[in-house]
This record gives sequence, C-alpha cells and structure tokens, in this order.
Amino acid sequence: LHTDKPVTASDFRLSLIDLHRAQTRSQTPRRWRDKDLAGLYFSALEIGLTRGDRLRFLRYYFQRPLREILRDESSLLAWLQRKAEKLQARKLRYGDAL
Repeated sequence: LHTDKPVTASDFRLSLIDLHRAQTRSQTPRRWRDKDLAGLYFSALEIGLTRGDRLRFLRYYFQRPLREILRDESSLLAWLQRKAEKLQARKLRYGDAL
C-alpha cells in the first residue's frame, strides 16, 4: 500500500490460492502454470499493486533479468492481461459468484 496514512490490519484483504493440484513434480505442465498465473494476476488486480510491484514479481517468479522476461514471455504476459480482463468482465456481470 502506498499511502500517507498509517497502515492497519483492516487495510488488507486476505486471498487464498487453491492448492488442490499441489503435487510434487519435476515440472508443472505449462497450461497449469499459465492458468494459475492468470488466477493470481486477476486476484491481485484490485489490491493496489503498482507496475513496479508487478515487474518485481515477474523478475522473482521467473528468476531471470526483466529484459529477458519481457522479451521471451511477451505472448504469455499479453494472454494474462486478456484473461484477467475477461475474468474482470465476468465478475462485473455476475458479481462475486465467480
């Protein structure tokens, strides 16, 4: 949160990530990874993250230089944006009954 007032517990909203597919694997299928990233991105849309916050997440998540990520994962990042916009539109239509 980037405000001038003191931050209190009521300023935060807790989100839970569904781990029903949590498994021990040598590699997670890309489709699962991408779907989970889209859900995480959608969940974080309204919590006040800055562009810098999102870029820091990408750098930490992919463990590569940001320049490489933005170049190599551009189609994934565009897909995540479109998917989040679709989920947002659905939420506006149906409310919290997603």
